[in-house]
Amino acid sequence: MLIHIKYFNSENSDFKEIQVGDRKENAFKIIYQIINQKIMDKQSISLEQLIIFCSFKSIKKIRSRINYQEIQNESIKEFYKNKSRLINFKNLKTITMELIVDDFPKNVINFSI
Repeated sequence: MLIHIKYFNSENSDFKEIQVGDRKENAFKIIYQIINQKIMDKQSISLEQLIIFCSFKSIKKIRSRINYQEIQNESIKEFYKNKSRLINFKNLKTITMELIVDDFPKNVINFSI
């Protein structure tokens, strides 16, 4: 089992990657829970934290074999619902997130702001 998250931020034209192997998946879940608590407490979060938050939910849907359109719609909804928590991203225009989970086909999700 492998999780590979790659995202592109239009603000600084930079790709960033997060990889989670079998042994680290529980740590990934704990990180998600911490971010979720920050969101519930209305605290600021980084772009990477928002990507992890949206990815975690999408990964569960991918593994449940939910169709791509539903995954995309839900990810976009979560992103927009929580983008006001982002710090230092006033000029952010577009985020592209690629998710590769286990042996499933790659999912590409675009967020335009």
